[in-house]
Amino acid sequence: MEKKKRIIILSVNLALSVAVILLTVFLMDDWGVLVRTAYYCVAGGCAVVSIVTFIIDKQAILKSALIIAVLASVFLTVFILMGKFGGLNQYETDEEKVDALVKMIENTGAWGMLVFFIIQILQIVVLPLPAAVCYIPGARIWGPLVGTLLASAGVLVGSVINYFIGKLWGKKAVVWIAGEETTEKYSAYFGKKGKGIFVLMQILPFFPDDILCMVAGLTAMNFPFFLATMILVRPLVIAAYCYGSLIPVDQPWGIAVWVTIFVVCIVLAVLSFKYQERFENWLVNKFGRKKSKTENVAATDGGSIEVKTIQPQTEDTQTETEDNIENEINSDKDGGG
Repeated sequence: MEKKKRIIILSVNLALSVAVILLTVFLMDDWGVLVRTAYYCVAGGCAVVSIVTFIIDKQAILKSALIIAVLASVFLTVFILMGKFGGLNQYETDEEKVDALVKMIENTGAWGMLVFFIIQILQIVVLPLPAAVCYIPGARIWGPLVGTLLASAGVLVGSVINYFIGKLWGKKAVVWIAGEETTEKYSAYFGKKGKGIFVLMQILPFFPDDILCMVAGLTAMNFPFFLATMILVRPLVIAAYCYGSLIPVDQPWGIAVWVTIFVVCIVLAVLSFKYQERFENWLVNKFGRKKSKTENVAATDGGSIEVKTIQPQTEDTQTETEDNIENEINSDKDGGG
């Protein structure tokens, strides 16, 4: 990405982060400390991540931070408008406000489910959102089972779209979305290390699932295998988020669990950011196809197979070989004369 474009993205991200903080300070005074603190953390985190990724030139993360900042601005605007004009501010606690908002969404019936389904498609194709933002609201509104089914359906559709973006539009489209470095790296992984590495990357939380689906379309990975992987793996991951949302926040043990999850996620995010390349290399070496270090020449003779190992030539053996070739040529000349 050109430096000018990166500067524009950084500037927009910083402006949105500052706007979120100011709006929270002046227009979210009816909400509790927890909600306001969450917005402060998101805005501050986006600003810090944007500056760091701008310096080290990690364009994919820089774009993701921008998307999160945009979404934080949208959600904050909805909270403010619903509080001022939707009657949410008449409730005293944040829990009562959220319950009232959930009931409003529930009253939309099938339309609300359709919107949630479309959001899941968009978060795979054009909006790489955090999983918690996408899955947990559906589980809290319609229950973990319905939330899992709706989110899984949307994610599967979005994943298939991404696969065919890579398959039909080719490398230029994927590079424009994901960046050349990321595209080249994962193409090499899938092209040389087999399908198993793709399955593992879909299970583990350290990898960009949306980009992986696009890159899979660039490789020789066939669509039936890709679809089977998505159907078997992604719903399990989504279900873990949806059913995990049932952990209460009004009980001491529930608060302890959520704090632990939050700390673990922060630690994993930092480790992933710092050691992702090492982890990827270890994963590939551990589970990818191992290249043979020897060249096997099989000669069938009466059902037996002779395997010869070609050894690398040293300097002495190479000199000896050249002398032998030269002697043979001279002898042929003498014999022909």
